[in-house]
Amino acid sequence: MADENFVAVAGQYASEAEAVADFDKLHAHYKDDKEHGHGSFDAAVINRSVDGKVSIVKRDDGGKSHGTRTGLVVGLASGVAVALFPAVALGGALLVAGGSGAGIGAIAGHIKKKTPTSNLEAISETLDAGSAGIVVVVDPGEADEVEQLLANASKVTRKEIAVDQEKLGEEVDGAYE
Repeated sequence: MADENFVAVAGQYASEAEAVADFDKLHAHYKDDKEHGHGSFDAAVINRSVDGKVSIVKRDDGGKSHGTRTGLVVGLASGVAVALFPAVALGGALLVAGGSGAGIGAIAGHIKKKTPTSNLEAISETLDAGSAGIVVVVDPGEADEVEQLLANASKVTRKEIAVDQEKLGEEVDGAYE
C-alpha cells in the first residue's frame, strides 16, 4: 500500500488547562459537527515538565487501532509524541515499557522511518520544557481548520508525516510476536 499523507499540528500552551480547553474544542468540533464530514481525528495533550519529563494527559485516537490486535487503541498522535520524546508516560506508566508499549513503539518507529528528521525536530521544538501542548494528526485538507481551533496556543507548528497503514499494521502485529 502507498503512503498516506497526514499533517501533524502541534501547539504550545502556557498551561495544561489551556491545552485541555483547546483539545475539548477540537474534540467537540470533530465529534459533534456532522455537516462537514471530517476525516480522522487523532490528538494528544502533552505536558512537559521543567525537568523535561513528558506525559500524555489526555488523548483521542478516533476509535482507531493499528494492527489486528484488539484492545490496542493508541493513535498516530501518541505515536508522534513517543517518536519525539521516547520516555512518554500515559497515566503514570511509561508507554515504551510492555503492554501496549510494544505497539506504540512500533507506531513511533514507523513515524520516525517515514517522516523527515527535520519535520520531527520542528514539532519537538514547539513544546518547551515547562509547558503543555497538543499534537493533532489530521488529513492535510483539515490542517488550516485545526490550526484556527488552537486559539489558546502561543506557538503552532505543522509538518507533514507519511504513514503506510498496511505496513504499520504489520509492524504493530510484529511487535507482539
